[in-house]
Amino acid sequence: MRFWTALLGCVFVALNFMGCCTKQPGVTGDIPVIDTHIHLYDTTRAGGVPWPPVDDQVLYRPVLPEHFDKVTRANGVTATVIVEASDRVPDNQWVLDLVAHNPSHYVGVVGNLPVGTDAYATELNRLAEDSRYVGIRLRGFPEGVEDFTDAVWRDLKQLSDKGLTLDVLMANFTLADVRQIAERLPDLKILVNHLTGLTITGEPAKADWAAEVKATAAHANVSCKVSGIFQRSGRMPAPKEVAYYAPIFEVVYEAFGEDRVIYGSNWPVTDRGGEYHEQLAIIHDYFAPKGRVVLEKLFWKNAAAFYGVKLN
Repeated sequence: MRFWTALLGCVFVALNFMGCCTKQPGVTGDIPVIDTHIHLYDTTRAGGVPWPPVDDQVLYRPVLPEHFDKVTRANGVTATVIVEASDRVPDNQWVLDLVAHNPSHYVGVVGNLPVGTDAYATELNRLAEDSRYVGIRLRGFPEGVEDFTDAVWRDLKQLSDKGLTLDVLMANFTLADVRQIAERLPDLKILVNHLTGLTITGEPAKADWAAEVKATAAHANVSCKVSGIFQRSGRMPAPKEVAYYAPIFEVVYEAFGEDRVIYGSNWPVTDRGGEYHEQLAIIHDYFAPKGRVVLEKLFWKNAAAFYGVKLN
């Protein structure tokens, strides 16, 4: 009797261990999720970090794989693409090394390199030897570079020639800038971040913005991230009603179609507005009536095609 009691106890412990470490289904059910937009950083590193600022009481803390792993397990996130938020060139390699232990989950890194400078080409060539380095994000021009110089175009062409991708953070750029890049480099895959960076108000979309979105989507090499909605809501905590975001989702979806919308969270910035699952649920619930095919494209298939990554 003691033997069987002990054996059952071991089985119970084992099952509990498996349950705590296994990814749980999220709001998307059996549809895989590639989160294409998270940031990782360590505020305890020597020299600190360039972002977030020390006085940011929500974000200024170590944000590392062990922290996001808990989020992925709780929300059924199958794979993740990291977007580098630091403008320090060595931090591109730092984040690649940080997640080297789990390449089946952390499938891609969108880096940050100083376009238009002498340092760019060498660094891109070196970093791109790692297949997880899928592209860069254009956040702004580095010091000493103003506007789209010949050197900037040279560097963006190198990105295109290598078959890598360009994310665009819209804080310092316009949709007209995106169209200019798309026209000049039609083979470069471009991804507009955070629903074009618009402040979402819950009101109907303005006609001039909708026209800009439609004009940008006319370029087949441009896609749009349905991401950062809490950040873009303009209210903290962010509204949790689907209807608040629906007018903006509608314009983006109608312009880009089911093949060029891509999910991303913008974690941990999501923490300012609410819980990860709340933002994921808002996006899912808006797109769910469009059917499973659309959900699969939004949550993983379009991301896999854009970044050239695979689910394991």
